[in-house]
Amino acid sequence: MTAHTARPRSSTRPAPQLPPWVRKPRGVWGWTGLALLVIVAGAVALVIGVAAAIIAVAAWAVNGIVWLIGTALAWFWYAQQRVTRRVYPFALRRPTRRARRASALNDGYLQSLPRAAGLAARVAVFLFAPLVLLAGIAGLVLPQWRARPYIAVFSLPALERKLVGLGRKRGYFSDGERPHVVPYDRFLAEIFPQRASFLAWWRDRDAAEPFRPAAAQWDDPARFAGLALGPLPDVLGLPGLALTAMRRTSIDGLRDLFISQREIDDLGDPDLDGRGECAVIRVADRTGADGIRRWIVQLPSTQVWHPRSGQAPNDLTADILALSLAETTLTRAALAAMRRAGIGADDRVLVAGFSLGGLIAGQLAERCREHGFAVTHVLTAGAPIARDRIDPGIRVLSIEHVLDPVPRLDGRENPVWAGAAAGAPLWVTVKAGPPLPRGYHVAVTHHSPSYAETAGTLENDPPERVARYLDGEDGALEFFGAHQRIRDYAATRVGFRTPQAAVPFSVHSSTDDGATPENLRLTLRRVPGVIAVDLYPSRTGFPTTVLWSADVLVHSLTPWFTDVERTVVYRALLNRLVRKRAVGIHLRLQAKESPGVTWEATVQRTLDGRWRELVDVSFDSDAAERRYLPVLLPGGWASRITYYPGDAFG
Repeated sequence: MTAHTARPRSSTRPAPQLPPWVRKPRGVWGWTGLALLVIVAGAVALVIGVAAAIIAVAAWAVNGIVWLIGTALAWFWYAQQRVTRRVYPFALRRPTRRARRASALNDGYLQSLPRAAGLAARVAVFLFAPLVLLAGIAGLVLPQWRARPYIAVFSLPALERKLVGLGRKRGYFSDGERPHVVPYDRFLAEIFPQRASFLAWWRDRDAAEPFRPAAAQWDDPARFAGLALGPLPDVLGLPGLALTAMRRTSIDGLRDLFISQREIDDLGDPDLDGRGECAVIRVADRTGADGIRRWIVQLPSTQVWHPRSGQAPNDLTADILALSLAETTLTRAALAAMRRAGIGADDRVLVAGFSLGGLIAGQLAERCREHGFAVTHVLTAGAPIARDRIDPGIRVLSIEHVLDPVPRLDGRENPVWAGAAAGAPLWVTVKAGPPLPRGYHVAVTHHSPSYAETAGTLENDPPERVARYLDGEDGALEFFGAHQRIRDYAATRVGFRTPQAAVPFSVHSSTDDGATPENLRLTLRRVPGVIAVDLYPSRTGFPTTVLWSADVLVHSLTPWFTDVERTVVYRALLNRLVRKRAVGIHLRLQAKESPGVTWEATVQRTLDGRWRELVDVSFDSDAAERRYLPVLLPGGWASRITYYPGDAFG
């Protein structure tokens, strides 16, 4: 809590400042006319409102009646054809199957939601900006504003600022003043010493197996009020061990950048309790062949949707403030992380982010020059940054899904100039259709793994304007490649000690069919060779269970390259996950015997009913690739897509 210093009071109280009168005080007839005006205006407004409500209810009723009649006729026709058993040249199907209803609902909802979001953002300015009637009545009635009616016109960001002001009076949207930024490993050592101890063992190639934590970490009297607790029965079952260990050491391209995005978003909750402990800012650097040092600064997306602020600064409060064009604590934390990383004034910087991370990237592009940093590239996905005043010398690439409503929240389209006009930035906006798995939810349109696939498509076959952004001497691809070094920083709000829940309420109710994260984790723990497992619903987008994440640490990666071994694991997991309305699973594995190698697989059901498996194998260094590529991948593939029949895992 921030302390406020009391100001000394003056010995003499100044006279109150009253607004000047522009006419004589109102008499009896004036008050009578004012009362009649208010009554008539209120009655007219009431009549209009009631008439509009009646029309709306009537429209809904007519629509419902038409739908009921159509459904009844469809079922009547179906029953008649079944009774008469007439032969038709087409298959006779029920008119309202569950899959058909769900598909029609999703299609209509996803098509209408983005348009509604953009329309609402634009209309809000016209509905709420000219406060003529309210301001006039306030000026005529209230003593302190009497005879001073005014017209107030606000932009959408100004309305957001008024929302923040109203919320702060009730304890919401308090963003704090300054951030606390430390290296992520140091944050773990201070807050979660058990995980830090395991990380040291996992990274030590010569450490003896199995892992045995120090007893003081489990029976510390200061932490457990003097209770004599021994070691946990299952030390490696502690949630968060695999998650915090599974960190990449290089970012090789656009697709890899948004896979890295899901990683830093998940790292903000190290103990997997559904509460955001910190915001993770990732900084990567490499020196190119031209001797210029290039940096990637990657910002986290929204991970806490609670309206009250917590210690993690990437929350709903940051969203509201960023949309109002106000500087957030997360923006100040990013600047502090850049200073800690040692970014120089002559170095080139690419700022990148998804959703809220893209909003903060736009703010950094505006403010970095005054802080001594040279931002040359901006890369965003699913972020409303059209109102940011980005310097014309900065290249911008904005990726948006056509069904994603989030990029439209600022009520303005991105300026797609592509450097055509003098003094205009090279700003390229790509609107693409997201990959939609079967049974998709609205969250899949605003999901960093979906944007990763879109970015991979752009990277492999870029349109002309995207190629101008990527290629060339000053292209964005110069920031990716070999000899990278990655550092992660944990940012928290100073004065906020309570981590807030990721969502203020449970999005999906619990089920009794055994499909819980703990049971799913135990399922993988039974697989031979597994050391530690974390399994949790992905929150790299809307707070909806869309794609489940499974991080697994194993002794050897060799069994995972056989189709038989993977199929058994997929069947055990997906059979339960589908019952929790998930659309797939993302598996990441690292092995103790092959450091520097990460095996990843994303399994999702496609619209035609098949299962699509995308497998990637990445090497953290050239030495790791030379050593383990011939052993693990004798065929030489590093990325592979395989399709399985619809009943393969069910």
